[in-house]
Amino acid sequence: MTNDKKVMLDVRDVMAITGLGRNNAYELMKSGEFHVKTIGKKYLVHEEVFQNWLKGNSKTKKRW
Repeated sequence: MTNDKKVMLDVRDVMAITGLGRNNAYELMKSGEFHVKTIGKKYLVHEEVFQNWLKGNSKTKKRW
């Protein structure tokens, strides 16, 4: 049995989860609100990190 659940989310996944448009999803991924990996021009966020951020459980330090 394979696990079809994605571990890493890309911009399209973030768009689908949040309802944001493409430009806003890219801005969110680049915002520094949560840890994002870049591979070439592709932005990826771990699904658990993103879900925790959505729930307000982010462990990242704020810049302010």
